[in-house]
Amino acid sequence: GRYKEAEKLYRQCLDTKKTVLGEVHPSTLGSMNSLAVAVEKQGLYKEAEKQYRQCLEKTKMGLGEAHPSTLSSMYNLASAVDKQGRYKEAEELQRQCLEAKKTVFGEAHPSTLNSMSGLALAVEKHGGYKEAEKLHRQCLEAKKTVLGEA
Repeated sequence: GRYKEAEKLYRQCLDTKKTVLGEVHPSTLGSMNSLAVAVEKQGLYKEAEKQYRQCLEKTKMGLGEAHPSTLSSMYNLASAVDKQGRYKEAEELQRQCLEAKKTVFGEAHPSTLNSMSGLALAVEKHGGYKEAEKLHRQCLEAKKTVLGEA
């Protein structure tokens, strides 16, 4: 719960890593994402969105469009956009993320299923109840298959 303190430390760490390792080094990108999370946890969603966008851009440059860290950054960005009430934009980001995860991980991977659930919630928030229900049902059935009933 000490996110303000964590933010300060992540900023210091990020500055050092950028200097020593470069902006697109995996360790630098991890610190960039951690900073965005700390900002988001404080309810500073606009600032978190800015951090996530930077992280996504740098992760694409350093690791590629289909890297798991890139897809995680996209999912996190969608979350920050959603928390600002921009549901349609969050939905589009979630759709992109889901399609990419299907390609990279496969349809039944837990990360893919998490994105499917995130998309269902985004669709539901702006009134697409039938599509949201369909997505929730697909996700539930896939999770039962992959993870089991219990």
